[in-house]
Amino acid sequence: MAVLVMSAWTSEETLNSPKFKAELTEVVNELRRGPLKNLSAMSSYCYTHGGEITGSYTQNYGYIVETPNYRYCLRCNPQRGDYNAYLTCFDLRVHQLAENIAVGKVSFASGEKITYADPEEYLKAIREELPYHPTSGFQYETLTDDPKVRKSVDDILYDMYGEQNPRREGNYGLTEKGKQMLRDAADSGKPHTYSWFVMTGVNTASEQLTENLTLPEAIDRYGALDTGNKRIGVTKDNIATVDFVVMLDGEEQFFHDHERLASFKDDPAIAQAVEMMHRELDAQTPSQGMNFGGM
Repeated sequence: MAVLVMSAWTSEETLNSPKFKAELTEVVNELRRGPLKNLSAMSSYCYTHGGEITGSYTQNYGYIVETPNYRYCLRCNPQRGDYNAYLTCFDLRVHQLAENIAVGKVSFASGEKITYADPEEYLKAIREELPYHPTSGFQYETLTDDPKVRKSVDDILYDMYGEQNPRREGNYGLTEKGKQMLRDAADSGKPHTYSWFVMTGVNTASEQLTENLTLPEAIDRYGALDTGNKRIGVTKDNIATVDFVVMLDGEEQFFHDHERLASFKDDPAIAQAVEMMHRELDAQTPSQGMNFGGM
């Protein structure tokens, strides 16, 4: 009977508990009753079950045994005078967790693949490797739905071609956490915060945003600006944003989007703010008044 040489190890230090060691012993004992019984049994098992691994110097075969918590990858080499079996073990819970928190992955023409859980490391890889993609075969895939990360990825691409990304972070969708924040913003029974802002030069190279204002501060700043492109809006609870007064090409309009959006339509603080804007802005421009339009 041929001597079977087997090398077994774990790929992660966390696989060092008594419970895992007991399961490993059980799995190995079961394998010794089958493909690891002896070299002849291994040869027979490989030739009848397939599992050929391409690209190896000698013909190897691969098989997977999976339990509720672990995955065992068995590599068989039914050749005399060589190491005949390698058993690699993985903690499925660790890998599932890594997949759940992965923000992106990259690959190269060489076959190398890397998955990133750290957003900054993922963005750094794109920033450094993207310019060389014609020769390296570099490709990337963003897995997270975090708007900030997705926008940063597009920013890098636009910047490489000397352009500015026209999309705002809010155009990249919401995470599940963000969706819950929107639901909370629409709940009249919860406390809320309001950050008023004034924008000028919207959608132009000179666009400027002044935020974290009180409503009176926003009204005063808006009235003092000598430009035909400006607007007043508010961000509620750092998640929901709406514009109220917009001037484009010198034509001023009072928008009614707040009456349709769930985060604003039943909010008494917003209703009071609208009344104040009507009163204060009409007083600032009595001869002009306002055009009460909508989008």
